[in-house]
Amino acid sequence: MRKKGYLSACMAVTLALSTALPVYGAAGPGSTGTAIPDGMAEETWNRLYDQTIEFDELSDLVRYFNPDVQNIADSAGNELSNQQYVYDEMRMSIRDLNDNAQAMKDSGATDSKEGMEIYENLKDTAKGLDVRAEMMNKGIKRINAGVKKNVDRYSKTFSSAADQIMIGYSSALANRDVVQKALDVSMAGYEAQSLSQKQGMATEADVLAANKGVLAAQAALEQLDNTIDGLKRSLCLMTGYPADGAVQIGEVPQLDLSVITTLDLAADTAKAIGNNYDLIENRHGASNQTTTGVKNKDAGISEAEQNLTVTMQSYYQEILQSKSAYDAASTAYEKAVLEKQKADRSYQLGMLSKISYLQAQMAFSQAEGEKQSAYNTLYQAYNTYQWAVKGIVTSSEQ
Repeated sequence: MRKKGYLSACMAVTLALSTALPVYGAAGPGSTGTAIPDGMAEETWNRLYDQTIEFDELSDLVRYFNPDVQNIADSAGNELSNQQYVYDEMRMSIRDLNDNAQAMKDSGATDSKEGMEIYENLKDTAKGLDVRAEMMNKGIKRINAGVKKNVDRYSKTFSSAADQIMIGYSSALANRDVVQKALDVSMAGYEAQSLSQKQGMATEADVLAANKGVLAAQAALEQLDNTIDGLKRSLCLMTGYPADGAVQIGEVPQLDLSVITTLDLAADTAKAIGNNYDLIENRHGASNQTTTGVKNKDAGISEAEQNLTVTMQSYYQEILQSKSAYDAASTAYEKAVLEKQKADRSYQLGMLSKISYLQAQMAFSQAEGEKQSAYNTLYQAYNTYQWAVKGIVTSSEQ
């Protein structure tokens, strides 16, 4: 049930992203002349252009190539450019006014009453503009800080979604081999029934039933391939690659399982509360400067913090449960390895029929796929927990 729900969730994300994200013709790694961002090593930047999407690259790919994140950054950047242009013009005007005033003083024009009045007028005008310019400069700094925070939030939100899509892609691939083996078994069964019919040992109904099994397995494989393709396309769109590009998808990283035992739920919950973007907005929100307004604001923040605490506890329990499920799947896989080795020897010795051997292979593939899916579910739980610590929790989970 857990795996089914997980894959359904991944497909929901896929469909939503496929319809929501715009497709930009040449936007993506390898097709832009974007300069290396400050603080990023050239080697790290070049890895983003190798036409392979690795899990540890997702955050950078989304930050620098996701079309929506770039639109947010560009729009905010244009507004900042306009503000900066006005500020620069004001500073030039202030300089010119001061220069003109100084020129009058140097020329002795201020010796007359009229000249002094013009001089003081120029200085007063420059001083007034200087006050307004500094106010604007502070505003620009606030806007710039807000832009960075906004881009950071959207970047992290999309990155967390990209993580989930890539994990779902890995699970879908793990299940594909099982479905392929099921098709192989169905086809072998159909061939056996067809041969038996020719020998008078099977009816036409038996052959038709076997053929239905083949058709059902083919349909399941086609549906799964569509799912895999949809997840890949969505991942490409999220990271700025063309949806139909020849891009390779890397594997989900191997998690050092010992980190699970070192998780500090209380400390991580405190970090999550401090980093949560919704809570940060609530803390900085208006309270109407009234006693009732302040109380309502404090009550709302307290409730949100309690909800997030419950969410973190839920995430933590999900990690523990997923770890137990993965351990069980790993044990089952180890047994399946022994059974497969036994089937391999029996088939080589002619002691096992082809269809029985295919069934043994399918059982092994199923155990292998379930182990990988269980690991992906565990990694997903751990990843979701870590994103919450960084401040990213979807509204439906909070």
